[in-house]
Amino acid sequence: MKKTTLLTGAALAALATAPAVALAQDAIDLGEITVTANQGETTLERSGTTVEIVNKAQLDAAPETRLADVLSALPGITLSANGGVGTSTNLRIRGLGGAYVPVLLDGIDISDPASSGNGFDWGGVTGGTLDRVEVLKGSQSARYGVSAVGGVVSLQNWMPTDNGTSGQASVEVGTYNTRRASLSLGLRTDRVELALGLSTLKTDGFSANSAGTEADGYEEKTANLRAIYHLSDTALIGLAAFTLTSDGEFDEWGGDGAAPYDETNTRDAKGYRVFSEFTTGAISHSLAYSYFETDRASTSNGWVDTFNGDRKKVEYKANFDLGTMLSMYVGADNTRETAAGADSEITGVFAEATYAPTADLDIVTSIRHDDHSDFADKTTGRIALSWRIKDDLILRAQAATGYKPPSLYQLTSSYGNPAFQPEESTSYELGLEKRYGGNDFVRATLFQTDIKGQVYWDYTSVRCASGFGCYEVQDFTAKGLELSGQKALSPTIDLVASYTLTDTADGTGAQALRVPRHDLEIGLNAKMGEKTTGGISVNHVADRMDTVGAVPDYTVVNAHLAYQVTEKAQAYLRVENLTDEQYETAAGYATSGRAFYFGVRANF
Repeated sequence: MKKTTLLTGAALAALATAPAVALAQDAIDLGEITVTANQGETTLERSGTTVEIVNKAQLDAAPETRLADVLSALPGITLSANGGVGTSTNLRIRGLGGAYVPVLLDGIDISDPASSGNGFDWGGVTGGTLDRVEVLKGSQSARYGVSAVGGVVSLQNWMPTDNGTSGQASVEVGTYNTRRASLSLGLRTDRVELALGLSTLKTDGFSANSAGTEADGYEEKTANLRAIYHLSDTALIGLAAFTLTSDGEFDEWGGDGAAPYDETNTRDAKGYRVFSEFTTGAISHSLAYSYFETDRASTSNGWVDTFNGDRKKVEYKANFDLGTMLSMYVGADNTRETAAGADSEITGVFAEATYAPTADLDIVTSIRHDDHSDFADKTTGRIALSWRIKDDLILRAQAATGYKPPSLYQLTSSYGNPAFQPEESTSYELGLEKRYGGNDFVRATLFQTDIKGQVYWDYTSVRCASGFGCYEVQDFTAKGLELSGQKALSPTIDLVASYTLTDTADGTGAQALRVPRHDLEIGLNAKMGEKTTGGISVNHVADRMDTVGAVPDYTVVNAHLAYQVTEKAQAYLRVENLTDEQYETAAGYATSGRAFYFGVRANF
């Protein structure tokens, strides 16, 4: 058994639900703004980088409990988990895992500096107060600094949009004695924007080990705060903060563990970001300082391991408005991390130019230079293009380089090697999107990422101080194809589908572990009356390898149903694994059986 604490704040909490079908519905809203693709706000149609956006309505409509399951319905995104809610969960973008995908919560980097690869564990992220998720794909080191080789995920908590007081609340109960609740309260005036979020989750769970018998439960509590004060029409100050505590149970690989089944994880995390934005003439400035701290303890058969780390970051950015055709950003940042009794520091300077030679063409060029305390300087770059060939046809292309230093754990632990050097990567993507009437669309994207000198875990190696199981170095490639689309079958029924082919190869040419080659998602959303909506999604995953060999292919069906009780209150039912499929996303670890969850949500 194992307990895991994850208090990523209100932002994480609200992300609990969004069906594959609903996720795709707004994909064609090309006027929607993305804040992750470039240094400044960009409409989706003008972004040369593939961005997936999941809004609050889509999160509410999802049948899944974990946010990772919700996001895995998007093209190019897969997950593997060592059990149910609260157990170790890895979210991969185009074959690259959490170590290559920084996660931001209201602008705070919450990737774990004490983890083996600095990756974020998605296991405890469920419903709560989140309002929006953006997933940025491809190497983004020139935009976000080191480690952003596979992409970036941005989580944003709810904020009020109308003047006055407002809020939202939800309560849910279900299978495995699961109870969830969340509350967001907001205040907005001409000068003030303020939001407080609280969420809690408790579940008895099920055995994380597929052959186990004792349940592995999980409990988390989160709180978050967002505040902005407008000093004038051209200046503001702001704060974002969160705290999280969690307790979870897990199973060791191969069994339940020894009596009294004391495999537990606990976690306390907190973070904040203070920032200021102001304008002087034709230059807009942004200055911010952020702090993140995580303290974890893992207990197994009486043995306790602790993992503590923190991250401090200061950043400055200036935007020069040079007319309708050209915009320029320049800036600098400094990041210090401490973990495993060691520390590191990175100072970076960057520039980005957005050039629009015509009304139908946008070219974004980014460059960044990093000075690492332990390694040689490194320069990374990115060029992204969006060409609106016709009103209903968009071509996107991106080429980028990436850079990822070894984590402090990989350098200093008994499993690592202080001689490891930073990984270097190149990535490419080429996509075409065709739009039809309404929300109908078809999109295809080719992608490839090559990593030189990847630091990876080799469970058979004996070349380190641990004596068995070590980190080693290899080259790695992930390439493939994403297909997605949506079609209105009638005024009340929408069909959504996506397929991802991911072809990976490690240093020996073998397929990467836990990365499925085929991932197909098909769903239907329907309006079944004036007050009733529902949906069903089918996910088929095939050709996945793990340490013990091939993981059996599987097909999972999820469903949701909602009834609008009043203008501001909704009752809903969601069903996970409707057909009670027995399957694994990681060899030896169980997944939920058929599970029912009933809840009520309201705005006020």
